[in-house]
Amino acid sequence: MANNRFFGARSWRTAKPVVLHPRFFEGFLDFVGERPFDYRKIDGWSLLDQHRYENGRELAAECRAAGIAVRWRDRTRIPRFLKSLVAERARNRHPARL
Repeated sequence: MANNRFFGARSWRTAKPVVLHPRFFEGFLDFVGERPFDYRKIDGWSLLDQHRYENGRELAAECRAAGIAVRWRDRTRIPRFLKSLVAERARNRHPARL
């Protein structure tokens, strides 16, 4: 069971706004750029912004662990492989337990 009310997307349509979120992109780039997690940086952000930032870092970490190099330069243009990865994960996600 999730420890918060942010449940994972179950389709690309619902996942896309998450991936396009500015803080998601920032978190992804921070991890790829090997910048350490800075709690002071996110202090004062909304809970949603904090989650999106962490989601971006997590996805970048998963890509690195899988040996996948993703070049993502423009937040509004999601790389094809990254879109496929997120869409596949969403399709395979089980319904959230409340």
